[in-house]
Formats: sequence, C-alpha cells, structure tokens
Amino acid sequence: MWLICAIDVLVVFTLVRLATKHGLERALPAFVFFLTLIPGECRIVTGVFDLYTSRLALIVLAALFFTKRKKSVIQTFPLKNLLFVHAGWLLLSTLVSIVVLTSAKQFLAQVLEYYLIYYIILKTVTDVQTISKLAFAMVAAVGVACCFGLLEIYAGWSVLSIFPAELQQTFGSGNTLYTELMDRGIRARSTFPHPILFGAAISMVLPLAMYLLTTVSSRFQKVFLYVCVVVMFWNLYKTSSRGPWLATIASLAVLLLGANRKVRKQLLVVGVLASLVLLVRPGVTDTIWNTYLATLNPNTGMGMSFAYRPALYRAVTKALEDPLRALLGFGLGAFRDEGLIIVLPNIAPHRWFTCDSAWLLLTYETGYVGLLFIGALLMKPAVIALRAYRTLPKPERYFCINCVSCLVSFFVVMISVAAYGWGQNGQMLWVVIAMTVSYVALSKRGRERQVPVALPAMEEMAAF
Repeated sequence: MWLICAIDVLVVFTLVRLATKHGLERALPAFVFFLTLIPGECRIVTGVFDLYTSRLALIVLAALFFTKRKKSVIQTFPLKNLLFVHAGWLLLSTLVSIVVLTSAKQFLAQVLEYYLIYYIILKTVTDVQTISKLAFAMVAAVGVACCFGLLEIYAGWSVLSIFPAELQQTFGSGNTLYTELMDRGIRARSTFPHPILFGAAISMVLPLAMYLLTTVSSRFQKVFLYVCVVVMFWNLYKTSSRGPWLATIASLAVLLLGANRKVRKQLLVVGVLASLVLLVRPGVTDTIWNTYLATLNPNTGMGMSFAYRPALYRAVTKALEDPLRALLGFGLGAFRDEGLIIVLPNIAPHRWFTCDSAWLLLTYETGYVGLLFIGALLMKPAVIALRAYRTLPKPERYFCINCVSCLVSFFVVMISVAAYGWGQNGQMLWVVIAMTVSYVALSKRGRERQVPVALPAMEEMAAF
C-alpha cells in the first residue's frame, strides 16, 4: 500500500507544482501521461468508490481548474447538446437498472469523469503547442508501457506484480502474466487490464507518433519517437490480439489516404520493414498464419473466442426483445454484475460475465436508443475533424486526419472488446476527442485572426 500512496503523492505534487508555477495548461501533459500509464491496480479501496490514482489526478486537476480558472480562449462548447442528451439518457437507464448502485457508479465514471476530462482540456488549452505536448505525453506513456510489455514477454515479469495481490486482475490464473488462452502463450498487457486493451492503446496512439515525427526538430525527440514506434509495433504483435491488429490496419489506411507526404513515407518504410521481418523471421509469418487457422477452428481457444462474438450478438438481441429493455437497456454495469447466458458450440450453455464488444455492451446496458446517442457522440468529433480537413489549408489540415485515424482505430477495437468503460482506454479516447475539437476550434480562431496555427515543431519535451 505504501507504493500506491507514494505514487499518489508524486502525481498530486507534480500536478500542483506545474499548475502553480507555470499555469494549469502546463500541467495537462503530465495529467495525460499519468492517466495513460498508471494501471487500475494502483488504487485505494474505500468500499464505495475506489480511489484510483487516475481518479485522484482528475480530482486535483478539476480543483485547480475551478479555483484558478481563467477566461477560455475557446468560447464555444462543441458536443454540448450531445453530451447532455447522452447523460440524460444514461440517467434514465440507471433509474430502471437491474443493478442500480452499480449503474450509478458507472454513470459517474463514464459521464462525470470522461466528460470532465474533455471539458477541462477544451477550456484550458490556448494554443496548438499544448495539443502537441498532449499528444507527445500520450505517446511517451504508451512507449514506457511497451517497455514493460517486453519485460513480460522476454523476462517473464509483470510490472503489475509490484501492486498488492488483492488488487490485481489475474483472470483466475493467480499470475499477473496473461496466459488465459494457452494456445497463444504469454501475451503482453503491460499496465492495461487485458492484452486487447493494451493493443488498442498502441493502435490509437501510433498515428500521433507518426505525426509528431514530422513536426519535432530535436534529434533526441526524433530518436525517442522512432524507438517508441518500433516498440509499439513489437508489442502490438506480442499482444496476439486480432482486434488491435485489424484496427491498426484500418487506421493506417486512413493515414495512407489523407496524411501528408512525410507520413506516407513513414508508412512505406513501416511496410518495407514489416516485409523484411516476415522474410527474415519466418516464425513470425507462421505465427500469424497459425493464428488465422486457429481462429477458424472452433476447437481452439482462439476459435472459441472468435465464435463468442456472433453468439454474444444473438444473446444480446434476444435479451432486448422486451420493449422496456430495448429502449433503456439493463443499466450500466449490469452485464458484469449479472451476466448473460450465451450459447456456444461445444460448450454447455452458462452465464458469461464478460462482454467482448463495447458496441454490444452499450446496446445491452443502455438500449438501442442509448447506442444511437453514444454512436452520434463519438462519431461527431471525427466528422468535425473531416470537415476541418477539407477546409483548412495544407499546413494545418494534416493533424485532423491523424485524429480521425486515432478515432477509427478505437471504433474498430470496440467491436471486439469492451474498450469504452474498462481500463485507461476510455479516458484516452476522451483526451483524443478533446485534442481534436480543441485543435479545430483554435484553427478556426487563428484563421479569423489571420494567425498561422499549424502544429509547430516542439523544441523541448512536454513539461511533466
């Protein structure tokens, strides 16, 4: 417990120190770094609402924001109507939930925390240099997490083992190394609850890393980012997670279509290096091919995992045949608390407590209307970025397409894992949304004042 207290003190001290000495805006990169890297195992159990370090960081940031608040440069509040509509619908869903207390807690986590992150960042940033630093902080955090991931694979040691055993998510194995499906061996998960979530985080920040490589001027920063990109792809492979692999392909395809020439060259280099790896290391090719074959074989762990998704869809749609539940769902957190009977081939029907699809989970817990609201809310930033990409001049437009690439990655991963309300990924998503909306708002403001707003080269590491 002393380690958790020490981390909490470090986080609070860093945020307060930066905010009081340099202003709240300078504290935002440190906040994003902590939010991305620190695992859920780092928490103090209170019996009602566990005090996660990430939650403590947000409380401190909010206190600093509301006590030292200055007039915001961004006068508008994009997404406001969708935020209120979705929050109102979740409140109605909570009132008719089959697990009211759990739903109330999830309501605070998925509404108050996520939307507060968005609001504070939106109303604090004053220039695009801060957005650049936020992106750098997120990339750096995932880069550090990837170093921990390599230790898992090659040293057989997980950083999560330093936390108290009763706080660890070992999925019944009693081991912090993730080996739930033995046909894939040890899978890297680093500081994330699950290898798929770790892979999802890598997939989402890769576009940011590639963009930063085109803007930084410091040789040290370039080397650091190149190392991050290499270890990210390495860890992505070692997660053995098919969803993040597909999400990465989708997000990089977006970059290939819309990014600037420098990023396209980087993608070409990545493609060439990947081809060389497949030629030099035939074992990698065999692993990918065997993963494909095992996915199609219902008698393997990966095959059963693949068959679970359509079975989950059938179970959710059947459960929502009741009109009330189809409208409002069963309440946030109901799936994990009460579970759902799912029928799979070669497995006796029983109650499952994990929902390996965020889209289906949101449908089950908030109804079809709730799915429509959250879908519109999450898609809107991508639409805003695409519109800005079409209207902004070339030096300014390219960051928008990188943000779209990040969002596409997250949307694809949501098909195969409950990424929205589990682990750090949902918080990372709302940081990216805040970065996207803030950049577009600052760009429009800059054009109105005829001030260049292209993301500048970073002359120093993000201050944290």
